[in-house]
Amino acid sequence: MKKPFEDTDLDDSLRKLNSDLMWKTKQKQELKKRIITDIETLGSIEKIKNLILSNHANKGSVIRRLTYSGIALVILVGLFIGSAFISPAMAEVASKIPYLNKIFHSEPINRTIWKELERKGYKIAGLGGNGKHIFISIDGSKQYFQDVHEEVEKIAANILKTNDYDGYKIKVERQIDQPVPSIPERDQAISEALEQSYNQLIKLQFNVLSHGYQHLSPNSDKVIIHIDIPNTEKRIEEIKKIVNESLKAKNIDSYDIKTNKIDLAQREKESKWNEVFDVIFEGLTAKKEYKVTGFAYSFHPAPLQIIIKTSINTTDKDADEKVRIIEETINEFLNSEEIQSKIGGDPYEIIIRGKDKKRIN
Repeated sequence: MKKPFEDTDLDDSLRKLNSDLMWKTKQKQELKKRIITDIETLGSIEKIKNLILSNHANKGSVIRRLTYSGIALVILVGLFIGSAFISPAMAEVASKIPYLNKIFHSEPINRTIWKELERKGYKIAGLGGNGKHIFISIDGSKQYFQDVHEEVEKIAANILKTNDYDGYKIKVERQIDQPVPSIPERDQAISEALEQSYNQLIKLQFNVLSHGYQHLSPNSDKVIIHIDIPNTEKRIEEIKKIVNESLKAKNIDSYDIKTNKIDLAQREKESKWNEVFDVIFEGLTAKKEYKVTGFAYSFHPAPLQIIIKTSINTTDKDADEKVRIIEETINEFLNSEEIQSKIGGDPYEIIIRGKDKKRIN
């Protein structure tokens, strides 16, 4: 298995940090706290062989020694990304850390933009994206929107530029509050009945994960009641009986109850991948060079399928090279020591689709 952090060229690069990194006393203390916090979080203290921050009476302090194992670079990623200090030596070391691993140690770009706009006092009602666009919704009057929307767009664009993200377009819109539709009386009664039955089931120590309902069709009164339970819960008929009693007490008829058995071990296993998926999606859609337009995944059937949708034409002269780069970028990230410790060596398959939606790898 390839471990991208095992790069012998990094020895020379890190040694340069001995003379290139100068920190004010306050910066040194903050750096020290961040290093210790990250080490404890990763549970990798034994892997850090020696970390000494020297204290000098002069204006600056120097990081004199930094002996590392592969995992030490994971800690450095966060320091490089979060620091405003840039030196040739730091840039050289940072350039050797895989692209997606850098993103893994930084906050999502949407959150970064939101926090900056809030810090500057703008009235932001919402912020989201779909892989091609970042939508920013501004609260307030029409005049307020006219006054600030260009500034908001400029701030967001500068943040994208700082992160070298050229794959997103920014759309700033005014938030227009829509009247909240009234809930039909029957739907309100169903919700109350389900809430009462759920509380009763929990009180009787039934293992119910969630509950809800949906209409069979838009114009139908019949509803499907969904009850999620662990696949180890065997008292299905008792659960249905309690739900039935609550619904009948509210004079609700025309419904079916469906229990959904959930494999909790499988759910936990899948949840470990959520953060990983977010990184892959942001990283590949944020840069034009990857030509990625969408992302999907499927755990069933095994192995996990990671599906990358692109605008690549198979007739493009560099199509094979672009496909290779996408595969290498994902594999380098997923096979890194840190990510392997999260996903537990789960097998996966990368499927790359071209503009015609057909597989091209």
